[in-house]
Amino acid sequence: MNYANIKYLDTANGIGIRTSLFVSGCKNGCKGCFNAVAWPFDYGKRYDMSVQKEVLESIKKPHVQGLSILGGDPFELENQPDVLRLIEAFREEFKDTKDIWMWTGYLLDKDLAEGGRRYVSGITDKILANINYLVD
Repeated sequence: MNYANIKYLDTANGIGIRTSLFVSGCKNGCKGCFNAVAWPFDYGKRYDMSVQKEVLESIKKPHVQGLSILGGDPFELENQPDVLRLIEAFREEFKDTKDIWMWTGYLLDKDLAEGGRRYVSGITDKILANINYLVD
């Protein structure tokens, strides 16, 4: 997975001060998208364990309320495995003391539900079970 940007101390993408990860890659192409530059999957920088460590480290600060994941689209099939790894590491580190917001251009009941076009067995369910807020 690539990422387009990371915003530390972000106040625009969820309640409170947050770290926001903008993943690259989106096949939706929504008219009026504010982040169309991040549609190509190869846009930006490679997301790896050192980036994950940086993201999690930034959230340890007491004034940071949580993590926001947006894009591109975190629910693209190509992005879900890395998104899940980040969310699982987040939950291991912070339990329920901090929250996770996610944004997607896909619909929960249509695209992300079992049988939906962005549903991956054993991955999508775990992502959804471990976030606090989904904006679809």
